[in-house]
Amino acid sequence: MIRLLLFTAALWGTAAAVLTDWIAVQRVVSIPWDLEATPLQIKTDSALGSEKRIYVRMYDKDSSYIDYVNVIVKFSSPMQYQIGYCTTTWTDLPVQPPVEVDKIWTITKTETTLIITCNNVEVLNYLFTDSSRSDCVTTWGGDVVEHIKFLYSGDTASDFYRATPECPAFSVEGSTQESWTASPIGTTVTIECVATHSLVGSATLTCQQDLSWSNDVPQCIGKYNAFETYVFA
Repeated sequence: MIRLLLFTAALWGTAAAVLTDWIAVQRVVSIPWDLEATPLQIKTDSALGSEKRIYVRMYDKDSSYIDYVNVIVKFSSPMQYQIGYCTTTWTDLPVQPPVEVDKIWTITKTETTLIITCNNVEVLNYLFTDSSRSDCVTTWGGDVVEHIKFLYSGDTASDFYRATPECPAFSVEGSTQESWTASPIGTTVTIECVATHSLVGSATLTCQQDLSWSNDVPQCIGKYNAFETYVFA
């Protein structure tokens, strides 16, 4: 599914905004968001024990409300969560978030798992098959979320949101992997060539804070072509 890069101007009344910029939360506004393709980051400054909540409701491709498909994080002590159709009560986060008041949360969904990190610490890795409810998998499994809303009455903690900043995807013809997906800051990838090709350039690239790779994307050159270039150049 095509990665979302821009909001429509009609939604905001201004020029479309790039999703890697922080955007102030507007509650009860339907936001186009393919959660399976684009992890959601949320910025908060709520204190532990304040009982404030991150409350995000999910919608399908037709903007139809997926009944009770919500992700809720409560600033209790300890912090707790609920996942609509999967959990039956408030549950402590398996790993408690860092103590800093200013937090950046990342919600990532695959076809089988919901992952939440806080300030780069993974606090929840929830497999839908682990739920005691049979409708957890049927409701959350697959590629289902296309829109989100921050609830007006329920969401009291979310201040800003954005897509997770990532370095761009790239491909290297003649490599063992061929292509690499967009990657978050701090990710290091290694490029290896197939046996018939030789690497020209750096074998490792790291995603930097400015969302650029630390080196130019290398090439894998066929060894025969490389020999031919060397001899006849």
